[in-house]
Amino acid sequence: AADGKSYAPTDTYARVSGAGDKIFHSTGEFELELPVGSATILFTKGFEFNPVRHEVTIEKDKITILEVSLEPMTDMSSRGWYSASTHVHMNYGGNLHNTLENLMQISEAEDQDLVLHQIANKDNRILDYQFFIPGGEEHPLSTDERLLVVGQEYRPPVWGHVFMFGMKEHLISPFTNGYEGTGIWSQYPSNTDMFRKAKAQGAWVGYVHSFYGENDPLENNLGNAKGFLVDAAFGTTDAVEWSYPNRAGFYPLYAAWNNGLKVAACGGEDAISDLHRSNQIGSHRTYVNTLSDGLDMRAWFEGLKNGHAFVSNGPLIDFQVGGNIPGETVKLPPGGGRVEITFEVQSIVPLDKVTLIFNGEVVKDYALKSDRKHLEVTINRKVTESGWFHLRAEGAVNERFPLDAQYAQAFTNPVWVEVGDQPIRDYDAAQYGIRWIEKLEEIMDKDPGWRSPAEKDRVMGQLKEAKEVYGKFAREAGEL
Repeated sequence: AADGKSYAPTDTYARVSGAGDKIFHSTGEFELELPVGSATILFTKGFEFNPVRHEVTIEKDKITILEVSLEPMTDMSSRGWYSASTHVHMNYGGNLHNTLENLMQISEAEDQDLVLHQIANKDNRILDYQFFIPGGEEHPLSTDERLLVVGQEYRPPVWGHVFMFGMKEHLISPFTNGYEGTGIWSQYPSNTDMFRKAKAQGAWVGYVHSFYGENDPLENNLGNAKGFLVDAAFGTTDAVEWSYPNRAGFYPLYAAWNNGLKVAACGGEDAISDLHRSNQIGSHRTYVNTLSDGLDMRAWFEGLKNGHAFVSNGPLIDFQVGGNIPGETVKLPPGGGRVEITFEVQSIVPLDKVTLIFNGEVVKDYALKSDRKHLEVTINRKVTESGWFHLRAEGAVNERFPLDAQYAQAFTNPVWVEVGDQPIRDYDAAQYGIRWIEKLEEIMDKDPGWRSPAEKDRVMGQLKEAKEVYGKFAREAGEL
């Protein structure tokens, strides 16, 4: 407003985003009292509508009426793509006054198709456990336009936090482990054990807020998802989540993909939506193509599990190789062949570049022209070895607004390529997995919190077994 302050209607849910933007959500009509003078209001609705900025003059004792229409930049659902953040919390601190109805309203304003709420432990409480619905289906508050699913976040500080959605029977105890100086100090059960318990109930599972920064987590502390490459080897995790833009996560993710491990990447911002300042719901989300099933919970999670997805905090991607979308496979004869690669990238903020990747290596960086918000490309490329393609799009830090992110970033899951019967193997990637688990073995071996030798032996045995998987990959890569 004219006094440099931010204002919101008294009956709206006003908050500060993770990036520091002052926002409120509206169902489409609101009244707002402002000081006399010039005021600026920016209207947004997710990633598919062009933001609209209005300058208005507020006069004393007068009502200014403003009518605004938001024009769609694109309609992803018409192409089969439906979006959701895989990481939303309803109540976490404060007086716990948030509701599922409010999550649905905010998600409508943010143009989310599914609302995925995670029950979690915090400060010796299990928050919102009463909203879990046995049966493994969507919550009864779901509508034809928007689905609500209540799942669980299991939160061990060492292995890494994980999500579990679609459990048919019950939530899984102990909700966490590994907390120093408590009765749950032990690193048992492992995330592998918990994933298997959840999957026995029909759940879809994945690591959340997994990696951060720009540097290889192997050279640091393995990030927030230390167990990721263990469960990637076992096939016990379906996904690994981006909660903020980063390039660090591509190191372990590419190591998995380069050995044919089809774990999917997803996006979820870890919104703690009852706090005054937190990441905005839907600010980092997953677009899943449900093929011909439309907006359907099970089709969405199965599509995520199968990699028919891309991760985004703003940019939108349509990427195909040989007519196949992410998660699908192009089959070529022995010796290989040529494939047509097509992609379209759209964004409500300018982008710096779009990068095509094959087997972890840059094929080409594409610059965007004009307003740098749209790019369409068709190329033809020869492929002689099995592997994968994916696409990345990124913007600059100083051009992120109004996205609730440090910078714009989106990327697809792989389109896989099979040349003859050649498996996807890479010696260096397999060695990366071995070094990762060796570092995790050191962490676990030194941990003083084990309750019994049997618990430690079980967990260390799992790490040894996972390391042997990467050893097998390394041997197979040497034989190619």
